[in-house]
Amino acid sequence: MVSNWKIIHSELLFQNRWMELYEDKVEVRRDKITHYTWYRTPDVAVIVPFIDKDTLVMIRQYRYPLRRVLLEFPAGHIENNEDPEKTATRELLEETGYHASEIEEVYTYNPSVNISKQLIHIFRGRNLVKGEYEHDSDSVEDIRKVEIVSVEELKRMIMAGKVENAGTLVAYLICCEIF
Repeated sequence: MVSNWKIIHSELLFQNRWMELYEDKVEVRRDKITHYTWYRTPDVAVIVPFIDKDTLVMIRQYRYPLRRVLLEFPAGHIENNEDPEKTATRELLEETGYHASEIEEVYTYNPSVNISKQLIHIFRGRNLVKGEYEHDSDSVEDIRKVEIVSVEELKRMIMAGKVENAGTLVAYLICCEIF
């Protein structure tokens, strides 16, 4: 069912390379007008790279807003209408030095449905081949370490509250527990 909300006015409040922030004046009913703030940002591809059925490749990356290093799956923004699978392939190589001979998209979801229509595409990578580490020197990423982790070890870390990245948590659930 589609809503009958009517946009009266939309204003771009802020814009940079990664985000556009809007405030809309919206008529939600004939007698009710509200302001709704939302953002537009590029979609993201996350890849869960399996060395074998029980072993994963992950990264430890510094996250500035938290001022901490987090354990994560390789991921990145989809740039210039790039195919999400190509983004997943590129990010895996740039962030870990591995290439996946087999990549499959297993799930797509909206992480922030109340403030954005961004999509997160989750991929599973198999048959990894170790190549040259090709970190993107133009990026602001601060990858501290590539780490080999067993699926069981990752599960224990999650249960202990030691994995904080939402995309990594959802990707683990989808690729290691459900599918």
